[in-house]
Amino acid sequence: MKKLMIKYMETNNNNDYCSLYEFLGRAAGSDLGKAVANSAGARKIKINTQEVSNSKYTGKVLTYPRTFLQEYFHGSHTLDVLDSDALPF
Repeated sequence: MKKLMIKYMETNNNNDYCSLYEFLGRAAGSDLGKAVANSAGARKIKINTQEVSNSKYTGKVLTYPRTFLQEYFHGSHTLDVLDSDALPF
């Protein structure tokens, strides 16, 4: 019996982008930043950049869809669906 796994991820209507700093409320650090970037790349998530300038850092930072970051840090809802042979499509 085959089961389908459906990932459900909350979506924003505007699917806004934010940096890890904006999402976490703190600096992420290079190791976490690389892990998130690698995960986004593996899943073919579009990554944008934005210029920032503050007392601690000036330069470009990567930004990700907020929905991707929510799933990455808080997990997604996974639902088991009935046997795929019983589905009408």
